Amino acid sequence: MLRNVFLVSLLIYAVCAAHWEIREVDSAEDELEEILADLTEQQLFDKCAICKYIMKKVKKGISSKATPDEIKTKLNNTCEKAKLLKSRCKKFVEKYLSTLIDELMTDDGPKTICTKVHACKPEPPIKEFILAFNSL
Repeated sequence: MLRNVFLVSLLIYAVCAAHWEIREVDSAEDELEEILADLTEQQLFDKCAICKYIMKKVKKGISSKATPDEIKTKLNNTCEKAKLLKSRCKKFVEKYLSTLIDELMTDDGPKTICTKVHACKPEPPIKEFILAFNSL
């Protein structure tokens, strides 16, 4: 009897583990669709939201020693995969390509990069002070 309970428990564990493993393996397109579904219509046309989305994707997909050509390729590939944002993404990348490449070669985060290319508004100085003070 104890052996049967153990075997059933083991079987249930195996099924649950396989189920969670399958759920964790999402393709890049599935992830993209989820992100696009989370964006409101206003954010789909918001230059700051588009910029941060692109920068997060590219930063995640390049090494710290990426060449300008590798970064350019990753930017273009990211735009190709962004179905709903494709044309806006391409226009944005074309307009700021050299600056984006330079910035993506630094350790700056997506928000900082997007602020430097004027896609996002800078944080008010008092908020920056509070954030800096809290990090001490």
